[in-house]
Amino acid sequence: MIKLRNFLLFITFALPKAGAKIGGFPLYVSLISSLYFMVSGLPYVFKRKAELVFVLVPVILVLIMFLFNQLSFTGSEYYGGGYLGFASVIAYITSFFSFLCYYGALKIRRPEEWKRNILFIFYILVVYALMQKIFGDYNVTIPGITANYQDAITPDFLAGKNNMIWGIGYLKATSTYQNGNLFGANLLLIGFTVIANSRVDGKKTIIPLSFLCIVVLLTASVSIYLGLIIGLLWMFFTSKNNSGGTVIIFLFGMLFLTAVLLVVFSTDNIFSEIIRERIFNRDLSQGSGRIEKINEYLDLVGDNFWLLINGMLFFNRKFDEIYEVLPVAILQIFGLPLLVFYTCFLFSKLKLIIKSPYILPFVAYFSASLSDGAYWLPPTATNLFILLGLCTAWSIKGNPVPLNN
Repeated sequence: MIKLRNFLLFITFALPKAGAKIGGFPLYVSLISSLYFMVSGLPYVFKRKAELVFVLVPVILVLIMFLFNQLSFTGSEYYGGGYLGFASVIAYITSFFSFLCYYGALKIRRPEEWKRNILFIFYILVVYALMQKIFGDYNVTIPGITANYQDAITPDFLAGKNNMIWGIGYLKATSTYQNGNLFGANLLLIGFTVIANSRVDGKKTIIPLSFLCIVVLLTASVSIYLGLIIGLLWMFFTSKNNSGGTVIIFLFGMLFLTAVLLVVFSTDNIFSEIIRERIFNRDLSQGSGRIEKINEYLDLVGDNFWLLINGMLFFNRKFDEIYEVLPVAILQIFGLPLLVFYTCFLFSKLKLIIKSPYILPFVAYFSASLSDGAYWLPPTATNLFILLGLCTAWSIKGNPVPLNN
């Protein structure tokens, strides 16, 4: 069973698209892994009343949402079938309830072994992303392994997943995740977890940090850039080793970075093209259409206050899904009560590691998720809570804290 669990974990992090689509439905090994960790954590939950409440509350709220829809308290706007298709409803609910993977990760025996495994997986993702750019994005694709079989045999499938930056003809680095933002969000989680482990173990972070920065840049995602920058700033300003000398080194580092950027922008290269196209040559004021979606949602709430409470999971009028901005997406689809629940759950679990380096990947990820955290695209939600469980286990081993407080 331990070997099976380790295999599922490896696939989830390193090869999340391994598998095929049958009738359009994705049959990925990573989906089996997600279900496994959700279910395996339930015995842990049932033994602790406080944790059982955390599980029962969202289940009850989702059921109330469904009944609210069927009983039609607000007339035709909720009654009957919703605007979202059945597959979308299941996908949203599954992603939301991925927080159960946290409990499954806490049940992992010998979690210390996964410090080495996460490092290995990080370099697999990095090397594969670099190979995409060196040898060609499609030339390194292995059907059914690094991409699902149907996509891998489809011409230009990566460009069809909103990965192409047409202004410069550049295809985002996607590694084994098939989507630049999806890969970038997971790279922040996995990469900063590796860096956190290095800091805890007293090892140098310059090599993994350098690779993380380079590959994040190749994802060409402004959202992921934001997460990286905030993660780096958090690293520096929360370091216990900060001193006058450290500040001087930091300032010299900034000067060196400025010099490097001047050299980069003075020559024709892929890095300068990406930065110019994605940051300087774009109108970021509308957030790539996100602001327009949020304004539409606010208008709908103004017309029907129940949308704020009951969400739009079962709403039967056409609307734009704000799936990029995580907190607003939860508010829109699930309503205010479930957003409050989600926030409380995260706060209660993150406070166990807030004073340790293991908070780093979550600071970076949730910063990026204010713009695009790719939460609703499997396997981000699964990875997020499995890593939260692993980081909690690692942190508690070095500084014991009760898990059921």
